[in-house]
Amino acid sequence: MKRNKRIVVIGGSAAGPKAAAKARRTDSKAEVILIQKDAELSMASCGYPYYVGGYFDDRNMLLSTPTGVTRDPAFYLNAKDIDARTNTEVTKIDPDAHTIEYRSLL
Repeated sequence: MKRNKRIVVIGGSAAGPKAAAKARRTDSKAEVILIQKDAELSMASCGYPYYVGGYFDDRNMLLSTPTGVTRDPAFYLNAKDIDARTNTEVTKIDPDAHTIEYRSLL
């Protein structure tokens, strides 16, 4: 599919994936890229007290959908057509040129 524009969302914690998903719903033809410095995307941090409190012992539950699918780059690509790049650090943003520079942390 030919993409008419590129939308880049920086930050893959809570708000970043929501913004990327909204961008996808708003423009189904755009290339949507989500860049996250850490290795993991969209942890359900509100569930952390339950994990620490021992209500469950599998930390991966914080990274999963209610149906148990892990929210990783493959999930975002296959389920939402979003190119999620983890372990990637944005090093420069040039709003005038509409460009960013980034580097892999691996």
